[in-house]
Amino acid sequence: MSKKHRRQKRNGATAKAVIASLVGLVLVVAAFFMLRSNNRGGGEVSGGTPAISVDPKVIDFGNLKDYTVKTISIRVTNTGTGMLRFTDQPYIQVVEGCCPPNLSVGKMALRPGESTTVTSAEFMMHPGMDGQHNFAVHLQTNDPTQPDLVVNVLSNWSQ
Repeated sequence: MSKKHRRQKRNGATAKAVIASLVGLVLVVAAFFMLRSNNRGGGEVSGGTPAISVDPKVIDFGNLKDYTVKTISIRVTNTGTGMLRFTDQPYIQVVEGCCPPNLSVGKMALRPGESTTVTSAEFMMHPGMDGQHNFAVHLQTNDPTQPDLVVNVLSNWSQ
């Protein structure tokens, strides 16, 4: 076999190896993105209608002494048949009083039957912040019947 013929054979084998490597790389990248999207929301649910349910529907801490530490905890469940998604991070509107805590949510997307918890940082009031407080916790989702479900958090602080 001549040197020229051996070189052509080697170049053909090298081209096949490069193509096989590129195909393998594309498959690895595609698998990575598929796994990543599944981890975000647990996979898509096609069809169906999402429905939000909360427990409790109202939080009433009643009469509290200043410096009493409290947290807000709301269990959110998707009781529908489609994927429930928060369209915005849950937030607090001050209806009466002052100084609302920050909120966090466990998951932003829930499959049918799944639940997550919306919780606040610890908070308390002190003299000068006394009196009635009414915080409206807004839970904005893609639920077509309740796109902005509100849970009120009531308290009355005193010395």
